[in-house]
Amino acid sequence: MATFTRTTVNTAVGEFIGRDLKYVKVALTGIDTSYTAVDSAYEKTVRALEKYCTVSIAGIPASGNAIFVVEGLPTTVGDNTADQSGGTAIGTAVKADIDAATSGTSTITIYSNISGTSFA
Repeated sequence: MATFTRTTVNTAVGEFIGRDLKYVKVALTGIDTSYTAVDSAYEKTVRALEKYCTVSIAGIPASGNAIFVVEGLPTTVGDNTADQSGGTAIGTAVKADIDAATSGTSTITIYSNISGTSFA
């Protein structure tokens, strides 16, 4: 059996910590219409998000909105510097891809935390 070395005080032996989680809200007219159908606006939205990160949880859309829990969403794209300071903001890039895929106009909100019963 493999053994694991504790890397921080808060990490238990054998525990694996994933990449940072973010919550992405997509507002898009029709995202909740026939969302289980193949090639629906919802499915196209998930595929567009997956270009940039891992979609861990895909919420059931309602009232033109859907929320996704994603892992590893970068801050920017198109930049190879360590701090990614010169690329396109990720929200802008994701919006462009979702809009192109769905022929719609989306609004993307990216949250880093949950506070009480809301995203923060």
